[in-house]
Parts: sequence; structure tokens; C-alpha cells
Amino acid sequence: MSVSQNLPNLAIGHSLARLLKILAAGVLMTLVCAAIALNWFQIKTLTPFQITVCYVGLALFGFVTLRTLWTLLFARAPVVFITRVGIRDTRIADDTIAWRSVRDISVWQFRNQKIVVLKLDPLVADRFDVGFLKRIISMMNQAIGAEGVLINPSGLTMDGETLLETCKQYWKAGRLAYSGRAPVEPEPVS
Repeated sequence: MSVSQNLPNLAIGHSLARLLKILAAGVLMTLVCAAIALNWFQIKTLTPFQITVCYVGLALFGFVTLRTLWTLLFARAPVVFITRVGIRDTRIADDTIAWRSVRDISVWQFRNQKIVVLKLDPLVADRFDVGFLKRIISMMNQAIGAEGVLINPSGLTMDGETLLETCKQYWKAGRLAYSGRAPVEPEPVS
């Protein structure tokens, strides 16, 4: 039995504790932005630029807070699936990314949060950049140095370091299983 056959299929869902932390941070940031934007404390030295930034922050953090609340209330199914064949993150796309199309797995770190970055073959990567919003997000990710498909573990039951190690283990096993097959030799022409 090969190593890849010993690996179980994993289904990773949302963590209640982590989602509650994200919700609390979102509510706090929404309230801070609302307090400054609406000038609840009657601050006289606010510039129009600061007020505009706080309105943008109010909209952004309000959206994140509502989305986290929605996830907390209604998302019960797992969202990341890791198998011997590949990885699927339903937050990104419904397609499974085959391990043989992953060129490299790395981590992109922002402060304390680690995000797994999958560097894909160019033809496969084009499938995940379909749509205007996804292309904009992809360009923003490239601008900050995270080039590839991002698997974000925030709010999940598995942290970034464990997700990275798990992906590398399955990637190596999947590539070994794929490359372990005997190549088909063409028959000589006589």
C-alpha cells in the first residue's frame, strides 16, 4: 500500500470560537468607525479626509461583520476538502485543484495570520481568475506578494501552520502517486 493510500480524506469546517472572535473584532471596528464618522464625541479637529476614511471603514467592517454573522448562523457544512487527489475550497470555487497541477505550496503571513498560497500551473490558474471581482482580488494579492490561489484558514477549525503542513504532506503524496505510474511508451513504428 502506498503512502497516498494511507491518507484520509479531510473536511475542514468553521470554528465557532474563531468566528466569535472575528465577529467581536468586526463589531468593535464598526463601532469605532461609526463613532468617528458620525462624530459622536463632537471632535472639532476631524478633517473631511478622516471622515471619508471612517465611512469607508464603516462600510467595510460592517460588511465583514454581517458576513461573519451570516456564516455563524447558517454555515454548518465543511468548506475545505483535502483528499489524495487534490484540494477544494468552496469559498473560492467548486472545482478541485489536483495536486499534480500545484507547482509549489508556500505561506503568506500578515501579522500573526498565515495563509496558504498554492502556485498553480498557468492553464489551471486561469480557471480561478474568471470573473471581474476575482481578477481584481487576484491582482490585489499579487500586489502584496501573494501570487497564487489563497486558502485562508481564518475562522476554520485548522490553523494556518497545520493547514500548510497538511497540504504539503498531501501534495507530496499526490505527486508521488502520480509520478509513480509507469509512463506509456509509444510503440516503435516498423
